[in-house]
Amino acid sequence: MRIIFCLLIILTSLARLGAQIDSTSRDSLQRYSTEQVVVSASRWDEQRRSVPRQITTVTARSIREASQPTTADLLASTGEVYVQKSQAGGGSPRLRGFAANNVLMVVDGIRLNNAIYRSGNLQNIIQVDANTLDRVEVLFGPGSVQYGSDALGGVITFQTHQPSYSAGPLHVQGGGMLRTASATGEKTASADVELQWSDVVSYTAVTYSSFDDVHSGSNFSSQAPTFGRRDWFVSRINGRDTQVVNPDPLIQIQSGYNQINVLERLRIGLSDDWSVNTLMMFTTSSNIPRYDRLVETQIRNGVTLPRSTEWYYGPQLLSLNAVTLSGTNVGSWADDITLTASYQWYEESRHSRNFGSDLLRNQYERVAILSMNADARLRIGEKKYDRDLYYGVEVSRQDIASTANTRDIVSNAIIPAITRYPNGGSTYDTYAAYSMLRWGFSESLAISAGIRLTSISLQSMISDTTLFRLPFTSIELHPSALTGSIGMTWLSLENVTIHANLASGFRAPNVDDVAKVFDSEPGRVVVPNPGLGPVYVTTAEAGIDLQVDDGWTITANVYQSWLRDAMEQRAFTLNGRDSIEFNDVMSQVDALQNVGKGFIQGVSLSIRGEITSELMLHASATYTYGRDVTNDVPLEHVVPAYGAAQLRWHPLQQLTLIAQLQWSAAWLESDIAPADKPLVNINFPPGGLPAWTIGNIRASYDVCRWLTAQASLENIFDLQYRSAGSGISAPGRNIMVALRCRF
Repeated sequence: MRIIFCLLIILTSLARLGAQIDSTSRDSLQRYSTEQVVVSASRWDEQRRSVPRQITTVTARSIREASQPTTADLLASTGEVYVQKSQAGGGSPRLRGFAANNVLMVVDGIRLNNAIYRSGNLQNIIQVDANTLDRVEVLFGPGSVQYGSDALGGVITFQTHQPSYSAGPLHVQGGGMLRTASATGEKTASADVELQWSDVVSYTAVTYSSFDDVHSGSNFSSQAPTFGRRDWFVSRINGRDTQVVNPDPLIQIQSGYNQINVLERLRIGLSDDWSVNTLMMFTTSSNIPRYDRLVETQIRNGVTLPRSTEWYYGPQLLSLNAVTLSGTNVGSWADDITLTASYQWYEESRHSRNFGSDLLRNQYERVAILSMNADARLRIGEKKYDRDLYYGVEVSRQDIASTANTRDIVSNAIIPAITRYPNGGSTYDTYAAYSMLRWGFSESLAISAGIRLTSISLQSMISDTTLFRLPFTSIELHPSALTGSIGMTWLSLENVTIHANLASGFRAPNVDDVAKVFDSEPGRVVVPNPGLGPVYVTTAEAGIDLQVDDGWTITANVYQSWLRDAMEQRAFTLNGRDSIEFNDVMSQVDALQNVGKGFIQGVSLSIRGEITSELMLHASATYTYGRDVTNDVPLEHVVPAYGAAQLRWHPLQQLTLIAQLQWSAAWLESDIAPADKPLVNINFPPGGLPAWTIGNIRASYDVCRWLTAQASLENIFDLQYRSAGSGISAPGRNIMVALRCRF
């Protein structure tokens, strides 16, 4: 608490000394935004009040104020998106009881989800650099009409910085950021430059981040007084794997990593109505240790020993290149149109070695994605009413290659190994067309309705079965679906807006779902299931926005989703056997299966407003409950109730202080899905995870027009905690300091 008090005194003193400083630079963190435009609902700019569903928007100001190390941490800091972590280098958002490949991620209109995004938790969100974002929008509920398969829980759209033209000759602007943090050992440097001409503009950004092993909190819950400690780790000493006592059990050894992100955007004005935009995004990382695998144990000859000496993801590489042609005033058939062609090259790998073994298993995956989108908007009738027709088509092709080997770390001998996906290669093709109409009957009432037809073709070839025998040599799926939505927004009173929406969604099995071979946890191996089919979801939601006196807004949303043919990991048989030996371990055979029917229901509440002209409050809470009705068990990925409350104090033009509480209810063992139950003592203690509440305080001060200083104290009470489903504990008390400059 002394640190907080001293920080407040110093920053307040600086603010008084600099009270006359003009703080109007582009990166000033004190600028308020009244922007109510969103783009995630229809893929076009539109007024938020006309969207009949729940949307959360994170503005550029909020992104900079939060100053989080990764995009996963940024979303978690909002208190409106739940994020799971299996390792420090990751973060898997969970929306309305859905996660991983049931949540669609989109960057500047381009889908990031690919055919090997898994049903388990993902780490791919950290590939998006938060320092380059102008806005993040979270569209809750099925977004299949606008975006196709995978958007069951919702869509997270990332809008990178859109450079602007200059009114005169060449204008150059840019900036940089340096940040360090104590609990994670973070060291981040970011720089960007924008070159502006009257009809050409370029934006380039580079960010490098390095993280040490995460230091967790020292205050344990009385319900789990030792859970989360890292009492030991494995080191290779004199050619032998040795279990070593950790001198500081709060340091989660083998959790550090580093990453680099590069972004280039070029915008060329061809005329008053036409422009070309290019996007070049590149990101790669160091090896990223899979922390939850490194704390697993097994019993050998009556002795408890570590299961793995090494388990890490290799450098995760993504290269995304896109060209978009945009036009306005196109003709009678469209007022606005965008044509986008994109190519992605994605690489990931997994590497593991059992304790006491000299054999390092290596699996490599490569995905090439070519996609083309055409989207159009036609404004109908009188401009005073919101009447628009949206329509478009999408075509994509994905080629997946999977290889593997085993290397003897002593002799360096290399032998073939079992691949994660079919070794003959796989293809995943998508064809889709959609149309959506928004019709404003008056300034207070609008109806939206849309429909989308999607067809998918999946082919996987198994060219070699000598290492892993399967009763088939190929897998083919050709699912298709017609999805739709209808919604209403009604300004029933001057300060009351009601919205309702009914939407259907589906997710076709991808290559990871249907063709994977993988030891998901100790003693369990997931095998291909060529009989897997799509999951279908129907969601009904309703919400109300109440504008009360003095600018206060109260928002409530309720929803229920009905699942048909839900995908869950369950016991399976292979060649008539329910257990096989895999990687020298006798393992139960599992597979993703369509388990039947289920439902998910929930409610979210938020309140936002000004207590005084300098003091603002924002609080939110979310509750979700899900059940597999067919088997009467909890659904996977459904999280406990959670939320946040934040006070934002702006006493002077240059100074902003933010105090925040984030909380999560307990994740009880009775609420944990069967697929997660074997992870007791790894992801959660017996009985489940205790509830937790943490406090954070952040401050930013504009020293002058071109320099902003930031500091924060997170997890003030140094709590030992983790989010539901996570395999690593969150950082303990964390002091962050950052400097941002603009020129």
